[in-house]
Amino acid sequence: MAHYIDHSLFDNALGEFKRSLRRREIEDFRKTTLEDLKTSIGELQTRQHAQRRLQDLNRLQPFLTAIEQYGKVVGTLYGNEDIVAFIWGPVKFLLQTTSVLDTAFCELLNAYESIGESLPLLMQYQDLFHTAPHMARVLPAMYEDILTFQRFILRYFQQPQWQHVFSESWNTCMSRFSSVILNIARHRSLLESQATPSRIEEVQEEIRQSQQIEAGQLDERDLQRIRQVHNWLRATDVEVDQHDHAKARSEYPGTGRWLLDTTAFKEWFNPQYPTIPPLLWLNGIPGAGKTILASLIVEEARRLNPAPTVLFFYCKHNNSERDNFVALGRSLLVQFLQQDIGLLPTFYQKSCRGGENVLASPVVVKELLSLAFGNCKSAYIILDGLDECPQDQRKDITQWFRKLVEELPIDEPERLRCLFISQDDGRARKDFAGLASIEIRANDNKNDIEEYSRIEANKLRESCLLLTEEKATLIANAVVNSAGGLFLLAKLIWINLSGHTSIARLEEELKPGVFPSKISHAYNRIMARITEQAPQAAIEDSLRLLGWLVCAKRTLKWREIQVMNSIDLDMQAVELERRSFIKSPKDLCASLVEIRSDGTLEFVHLTAKLFLLDEKYVNATAEELKLATLCIDYLNLPAYVDPPTEEGVINGDYGFMDYAVIYWLRHFEAGVALETDRDLQEIKQLAESLEIFISHHWTSPSAGLTLAKRQSEKLQFFKVLPFYTQLERVIASTRKQLKFFGHMKKDEIALNFVDIVTKVRDILERIISGPIDPCRQKTIEERYGSNLFKCPRFSCQFFTEGFSSADDRAKHINQHERPFQCFEEKCVGYTFGFVSEAERRKHMKENHYTIAIQDEEFPTDQDIECSIIGNPSRADQNQDLELHQDKNMRDSTADAMDQFESEPEIYSQQLQYKRPRQTEFKCPHCLKVYTKQWNLKSHLVTHGKERSHTCDFCGKQFARSSDFRRHLSTHSGTKNFICHGYLEDGNTWGCGRSFARAETLTKHHESQFGRTCIQPLQQQREEDQQ
Repeated sequence: MAHYIDHSLFDNALGEFKRSLRRREIEDFRKTTLEDLKTSIGELQTRQHAQRRLQDLNRLQPFLTAIEQYGKVVGTLYGNEDIVAFIWGPVKFLLQTTSVLDTAFCELLNAYESIGESLPLLMQYQDLFHTAPHMARVLPAMYEDILTFQRFILRYFQQPQWQHVFSESWNTCMSRFSSVILNIARHRSLLESQATPSRIEEVQEEIRQSQQIEAGQLDERDLQRIRQVHNWLRATDVEVDQHDHAKARSEYPGTGRWLLDTTAFKEWFNPQYPTIPPLLWLNGIPGAGKTILASLIVEEARRLNPAPTVLFFYCKHNNSERDNFVALGRSLLVQFLQQDIGLLPTFYQKSCRGGENVLASPVVVKELLSLAFGNCKSAYIILDGLDECPQDQRKDITQWFRKLVEELPIDEPERLRCLFISQDDGRARKDFAGLASIEIRANDNKNDIEEYSRIEANKLRESCLLLTEEKATLIANAVVNSAGGLFLLAKLIWINLSGHTSIARLEEELKPGVFPSKISHAYNRIMARITEQAPQAAIEDSLRLLGWLVCAKRTLKWREIQVMNSIDLDMQAVELERRSFIKSPKDLCASLVEIRSDGTLEFVHLTAKLFLLDEKYVNATAEELKLATLCIDYLNLPAYVDPPTEEGVINGDYGFMDYAVIYWLRHFEAGVALETDRDLQEIKQLAESLEIFISHHWTSPSAGLTLAKRQSEKLQFFKVLPFYTQLERVIASTRKQLKFFGHMKKDEIALNFVDIVTKVRDILERIISGPIDPCRQKTIEERYGSNLFKCPRFSCQFFTEGFSSADDRAKHINQHERPFQCFEEKCVGYTFGFVSEAERRKHMKENHYTIAIQDEEFPTDQDIECSIIGNPSRADQNQDLELHQDKNMRDSTADAMDQFESEPEIYSQQLQYKRPRQTEFKCPHCLKVYTKQWNLKSHLVTHGKERSHTCDFCGKQFARSSDFRRHLSTHSGTKNFICHGYLEDGNTWGCGRSFARAETLTKHHESQFGRTCIQPLQQQREEDQQ
């Protein structure tokens, strides 16, 4: 009979099981007997009886009996006592572990009871094994099934934080084991039916195929859940940063490796014997190469064996996705999930139950981070650029991670270790007081800069054949001496040198009074090259692009910048073919900018942005006003006034739409808050464009939309203009659209951009969803990017970033509308969700009464209000107009800029003579005067004889479609604008008359009769202000 049993099947199953165990667990399990297990069960029963927590341990009896008989039969055939020991040992461990939580203990008993009822009692088949030896083939297959169950269940309950995740993740865990029980039952039926050898082989092949199918289904389910969790976390992809930094190092092998040999770093990095607590602060002045060193440390940690969990984050100044605790936490949670799929059930359930479309609650972020770190056996945490975060966020990050590491249990003080990287300023010294630290000094980077300069000198010789080796060496030495240990300065110098077009210019650059010795000097040389060596038109292009980058409210894509530059206001069109930049960003702005692998354009370093502001190359106030005007003029183009067309979409007319629709107001607020008498011309142009803007896109909202007093006070210039009342309502409405988490009513929306955006995106989606030529597909991607199925809500991050399919977008929108899902995955309420938490609770009570609904941490009302656009700006939190030049930003970088001691240099340029530009365009039919010809053209339509829009009700004709739409509302029969309201004392004000349009109601209140209507309300407001 023995020759029918392939002993290797037992060995393979047991070997795979042992590989999932630690050495101590293997020894403990090997020594466990049935008597040991029964003794442990008796002790558990006695303890539970004393605590009045009995769980009916008799449910284990079928399993114990079946395995006992299994061991006797297999023992005679195989002769290895480890076979059943590795069943008894895990059972004992699992019972002891789960005994602390009644629900878990009960679920475990149920699982073993189900397996026990499916297992055959093998003693009755002993004779069968002798008469039909082929039946013994079933035995190793059953053993493999049991160990599969044991392996997964052990992994689950070996999580240190399993008690905290049990209610959310147990059902997911158990869903994998129904097939195990089914397989055991099928093997049992083979014994009962005394199957033939061919039938046994057939069933086992069917089981293998079903396992493959099930594995595919489970993988697909997990993939969908991962997608949903990623959409919920919506984390910044730091792997793009890591890739770019690693690529920068790859050309210069050995860069930064001096750090790995320092004593403080080795003590922190040592996997077995780190410093206690394992916290380290790496600091240095701006430009010392801290971020490059951070990327090196990430690589080194990833090479460790056994592999720890490696988590890292690169902070970025004034970037809401890079400069706060929530953004950092979301990124670390995504990295955790990539390295520990066991966290998926908990993260997934949290995403379903929380009611947030994108995780924005700091409470939930910290809860999930604590859980993930609690389950982590070993982790290296590298946090770079903390000085680029606002002070409150910086403090929150450092305190939380210090506490995380410093409060580790005394028996595992080295389990987590964290490296903080920042400038050495006053705030940092307080945050990292008492920690081991490494200060990057000039000599530390010297060898790396020498090697870097040697390679760059060789490149320079290759591009300039007349340059001798001796001269190249002298240049390299000069760069090393001038850099003073600052990698950024060395890089800027070499990029500047490599851009010169002749030996003469190169020699001029090397003169003592010209060659830069500080980073600010290097920036000055770069700007000098831009302004001296390029034609005037190219200089204007470069300065305009730098201004956009300085004041942009989010990182701009190069394709968006191309559309910005292609706006032709005279032609009233986007002329990408004629007006887009033909030069690359590097050609336009030299080494001040870098284009990342994801297509975004960024400054080479934060100091470059600060330099441009400090040296007045960019006037922040004027630039904010110009950008506001650019966005508004762009949205006044015919592409946004007339119905959108497929031709316009393909032409790229809407490539700047997502930015302009969202950020025109942010630029307006920032510019108005900073404006001075010197900016009067920009303000006048902005006001002129705003008038056209409102006339084109006004929807006559009926809801009361007002601004706070301190906000309206900053709009003094506009108060004398005829459209001021509408402007106030536009600002109030748009601010709410950008902040509000819930669904806005139609009568609260003052501008028609929701409809315009929807129509444009419908056309775009129709193009890419149908049969499409590869050439056209490429054009669409170049002009609009990928992930074109976007959320329609302005307050949502996915309004800009989008999804790869309509199905994913539909699921996302459903989370907006019905974010509260039933806790039962098989319930319809889980799929469709509920509008409110109250509705979900009612559903749970009526349909799932037996399910214990545990209290969870939900976002506060403030968190919900902040919505899913990430942390709001300080301007939004204060309900005030935004200041681009934030004082905190200037304070946090003051120490950095002091390092450069930049010498004042007067920025001047010789302008070529140009014909004076016409600045006034008068209407020949009325007294209107405009500063822009295209605004006059739009106005002239109202005087034209051709009035193509005719009202079917009264026959009145209109030249402009926006005026026609507004007129139609007067025939709707609905008069939503009523002269009536309630005072605080309960009395009413107003005459009660109703009007079809808001403008008519405003004119009524301006009349002599109407002023008496609102007099009580005005008196109440005056009393409130006193």
